[in-house]
Amino acid sequence: MATSSNSEIENGVLDESIIEDMGVITQEFDNIELEIAKQHVKALKPIYEKRRNVLKRIPKFWSQVVGITLMKQVLIGQYLDNDDYSVVQYINDVTIEMDENTSENFKIILSFSDNEYFKNKELIKEFIVDADGQRMIKSTTIEWFEGRDYTKKHKIDEDDDLSFIKWFSEESTDESSWDLGRIFKDDLYPQAWT
Repeated sequence: MATSSNSEIENGVLDESIIEDMGVITQEFDNIELEIAKQHVKALKPIYEKRRNVLKRIPKFWSQVVGITLMKQVLIGQYLDNDDYSVVQYINDVTIEMDENTSENFKIILSFSDNEYFKNKELIKEFIVDADGQRMIKSTTIEWFEGRDYTKKHKIDEDDDLSFIKWFSEESTDESSWDLGRIFKDDLYPQAWT
């Protein structure tokens, strides 16, 4: 039987009702996967909040996690400018907010203690996929103190112009921006303690 349906598929001779039935079944799979993802986000939210409260008791926990990850992770490491190390030391919390209605949308929130670089207490980078599948990224505008915006330094080599803090404030929707965001969401944040 499998052989005949394989040859029917290869020859493009499938009954229209089969195609319609498979479309309905595929939609059922998608609906269940979305519902599981929603439940997953809801179930983890209070646990992440508990962890957040415990980690606040460890001095410079997040600045160390982010700093080490920036050095070790190849994709993130390419964005690390020497000046970024100084700013990363002021990170006192990292939060990932997941959209409960879709697994595609999320926010990365970096919280900072008072520092000599910018006024912002939080930098937020939001990753959004709209109903039409269009990708958007929204980022906080950094309020730099006078003369402290090292991301505007002109670099001779364009590859040297990468900066983690610059990336965090940009709204580029290229694939590497999404990859970096997913590393934060899927690796750095959930595995910060491990």
